[in-house]
Amino acid sequence: MLTRLEIDGFKTFEDMVVELHPFTAVLGANAAGKSNLFDAIRLLSLLATRDVAEATKEMRGEPLELFRLTGAGRCKQIRMAAEVLVDPTVRDPWGSEVRLTHTRMRYEITLEWREVRPGIARIQVAHEAVLPILSKDDRWVRAIQPSRHFRKTHLKYLRTKPWLTTDEVPEGSKIFNIHQDGKQGRNRPASAAEATVLYSITSAEFPHLFALREEMRHWRLLQLDPALLRRPAPVTAAGVLDADGANLAAVLAELKAATATPERPSGVLAEIAADLNRLIPGVVRLDAALHDASREYRIELTMRDGLAFTSRVVSDGTLRVLALLTLLHDPRHRGLICFEEPENGVHPGRIQQLVHQLRDMATSPRDFEDLDAPMPLSQLLLNSHSPVVLSALLDAEHRPVDGTVLFADTAIIGDPQRSEQRRRTRLRPVDPGPQRTLLEDGRDRNPGLVSDLEVRKVLDTVLTEG
Repeated sequence: MLTRLEIDGFKTFEDMVVELHPFTAVLGANAAGKSNLFDAIRLLSLLATRDVAEATKEMRGEPLELFRLTGAGRCKQIRMAAEVLVDPTVRDPWGSEVRLTHTRMRYEITLEWREVRPGIARIQVAHEAVLPILSKDDRWVRAIQPSRHFRKTHLKYLRTKPWLTTDEVPEGSKIFNIHQDGKQGRNRPASAAEATVLYSITSAEFPHLFALREEMRHWRLLQLDPALLRRPAPVTAAGVLDADGANLAAVLAELKAATATPERPSGVLAEIAADLNRLIPGVVRLDAALHDASREYRIELTMRDGLAFTSRVVSDGTLRVLALLTLLHDPRHRGLICFEEPENGVHPGRIQQLVHQLRDMATSPRDFEDLDAPMPLSQLLLNSHSPVVLSALLDAEHRPVDGTVLFADTAIIGDPQRSEQRRRTRLRPVDPGPQRTLLEDGRDRNPGLVSDLEVRKVLDTVLTEG
């Protein structure tokens, strides 16, 4: 679970810090930087599982365009830090399972654009560190106020020394030091690193670093493609939903097989169909089965009039909602999901119910119960420009309900030393509390928070959306 993100030098971000809850929504106009936040999270995830060149090639734009551009030129460094909560037990691909003694970690990385030879430049790792977050310093836990069972199950604080540092050596160069973690530590040169140390931790030999890598590996940007959602899925498709949704039919078929009983032959698909009907009335039955001739899984929706339709002719909005509900009902789902504009294809009158269902996808530390086999941590970060979505996220006093609401916009900052002005993305939490007072000249006393007046201005545009 990602609890805090710091970004500097990446796209439109400069010295940006944002605190994240299990359910976080980012609201803002187009070009405010909402998608750039998702890109930063995706880059961190890719750097844990790919080398730098491969990770940056999968991002939007050219690799050099990831570095912030200002009037003074392009930044040479991207600095990011992520504070996370990892699952207390980690299992590697060979079945080794280890219980962790510390679950709150801070990961730091600096990428640098370097000219390795005249006319040839590379993006390399200049700094990498993994540090323990101590109980006394854990701001997120104090803010989230988790239940006693959540503290007992997920919050471990027995480590005081770093797992990974970047250190200078007498020769003037740097090395990455992997410190002892049940095994003897090791070090690696840091002069021209084209992959992160985390990328190289592929087993539970260093259990805490491997747990961090596994956590970041499960940070996904869900970019559902209706054209792929409506296609049949091959019998070899993965059983966990792909980022583009191309294997939706296979996931549904696997869920049906795993949950079917004589009394309920469709298993959990009956519950998915019921939830889908609440958002898109008329759907009474959902099925996913293997077509013998083509050896492909196919989706079929039966409507109230008894007519059945395959996914090939179902609307884009229906398929997007179906994919989200499939994630919601899949017990194997874990990690952070970033999802853009959940309101697409959904009637405004049913967006509030959709938001409530999406909120159920996220782990709730405050309501966490004592379970024999606790579910993996699950987190949802969505963005939207819709005031209808905003209204579904707030109570009558315009306070966020069971999560965090952030406003994304751009601000101009002046730099007298460089004699320049720079535009950067801001992410401010909605907090219309008593501290929302104005100075005599009308300026906000605390510009780092979103005022009730700003919230009302956005909500007042709801009538223009329908």
